Amino acid sequence: MSVSLLVFKGEEFNDSKSQVIAEMPVSFQNVWNETWEKAISECKVKTFVCGGIFSINAIPGVLTELDSIFNWVSNKGGKDMEYIQRRIQGLKDFLDNYYKEHENSDYWFDLG
Repeated sequence: MSVSLLVFKGEEFNDSKSQVIAEMPVSFQNVWNETWEKAISECKVKTFVCGGIFSINAIPGVLTELDSIFNWVSNKGGKDMEYIQRRIQGLKDFLDNYYKEHENSDYWFDLG
């Protein structure tokens, strides 16, 4: 299994008209369980959490959270540090582009 970020387009996340339009791989499940969850907890991340749903308007805050996780991993990441750093940079680029291109549109992101 793995953790991915799903992108939905629609006025409301749970609207039957909302559609998954993209998926961004985040992490292998074992790496998520061993390292990401510890970093998220210690960094007190609130939005970029497994099972968390956020709107496009939350992306600036999520980018800040990803910076915190990146810094934590850089200091305590262990054997998976480089893998997680690459994933974080890819996520930041992906989310930043969505925000710049679609800031005033209805997009939702589901991490799971």
